Amino acid sequence: MMKLMYFPGCTLKTTALNYEETALAVARKLGIELIELERWNCCGVVFNLAVDSAMHHVAAVRDLIRAQQMSKKIGDNRLVTLCSMCFNTLKRVNELVKSDYEKLETINKFMDEEEDYQCEIEVKHFLEILRDDIGFETIEKSTTKPLKNLKVAPYYGCTLVRPKDIGIDSPENPQVIENLVQAIGAEPVKFPYKVKCCGSYDIVYDRKIAEQRAIEIRKAASRWGANVIVVTCPLCHYNLSLQVRAPEIPIVYFTELMAIALGVDEVLDPQVRRIIYSIMGEIK
Repeated sequence: MMKLMYFPGCTLKTTALNYEETALAVARKLGIELIELERWNCCGVVFNLAVDSAMHHVAAVRDLIRAQQMSKKIGDNRLVTLCSMCFNTLKRVNELVKSDYEKLETINKFMDEEEDYQCEIEVKHFLEILRDDIGFETIEKSTTKPLKNLKVAPYYGCTLVRPKDIGIDSPENPQVIENLVQAIGAEPVKFPYKVKCCGSYDIVYDRKIAEQRAIEIRKAASRWGANVIVVTCPLCHYNLSLQVRAPEIPIVYFTELMAIALGVDEVLDPQVRRIIYSIMGEIK
């Protein structure tokens, strides 16, 4: 059993509980034990671009320090995330302090009750582990219920693939979700809007912006023949699920589809299960 540190972040403990539950079940099925990071705190949510930004990175570095401590116990320095926003923030802060010794020193001095961060942690998204460590061939062989009749629009959004130097795939034409979807027996559709922003935190300041993005993205997915949109980010899930004048198309996490395909759908939200099985032409 591969043991990896896991950073859940705030949303997976509140409104995206089924994302976490299905991910943990899928991981176990594939021989991975995701061990929740001890004493984690919010990652800071958004990477701060200000020049004098050390204070804004304290939360993320504190999580990286705790991962550094925990890595000595489990013998692996990789910290796995599910939320794309958490991945983006933690990885960008990690890369920043690796390249800016002065900023790292300032933050370490501020952390008087924590050990210094030694820049030993690697931040990974769960999709990277599935692609690079497990492999899509293994996932295909582990699939007991191929998702026939399911046409999937893969939606990456912004923070999983941008900026390019920290993204897990091409920022313009990523393929990792498509490859995963094929491995579990579903059909990925061509989806030009797959890296278009969902509106992000504009939902807080100007709801109309996020609503317009939801309309555009859902209309595009329907136009290209998808009957479900797959996401990796709780904020994308929320924004794309807004009640707007657009085609009614289910928004689901990639781990929810995997839970069905790998035979661990007992952890799946009953409503999501009914929707997916209904699309597949089965009743559950």
